[in-house]
Amino acid sequence: MTGLSIPALDRNLVRVFSVALTPVEMQRGKASLAPALLGDADLDPAYVELFDIAELSDIGLAGYLTEGLGVPDAALTADRARLDALKGPVLILLSKALHGREVTLTLDPRLTLISTYLEERPPVHFEPLPTAAAQGVLTPPVPPSSPLQRLTLAFVLLSVALVLVALVAVWLALS
Repeated sequence: MTGLSIPALDRNLVRVFSVALTPVEMQRGKASLAPALLGDADLDPAYVELFDIAELSDIGLAGYLTEGLGVPDAALTADRARLDALKGPVLILLSKALHGREVTLTLDPRLTLISTYLEERPPVHFEPLPTAAAQGVLTPPVPPSSPLQRLTLAFVLLSVALVLVALVAVWLALS
């Protein structure tokens, strides 16, 4: 078994492996195969793909890497013929599958590392929304009054009412 060391915080890399599996092995359970083939049970399955290249139909593996995973077309130039010549199952391991930890994968002998590519991540930029509803400034919401504020207000109103009643009573007594 071959070891593949991956440093901590490995980012935006796409590792492509060819896999020597029979169709029966592929049908048994792709979810459990990937951790066993890579020798790491703590992989995030959302970032590991195991499939037969025939499933890609006309797009091919190079097209899938470019269009589906964001690998720049220029990065595939040197490997395009080799990628197009691949047949059968492939395993794609994205860096996110490793949770940012340093790991040494114990590769199953049925795996062959084809190549590692860097995903292209365009910089994020924010533009104003084009509608009139997106213009202007929001006013902050009025904070709800606390129970103490409500109690104080009730006490003041009750006091004013009592003073008014007392004044009316004095006025009636003097008249």
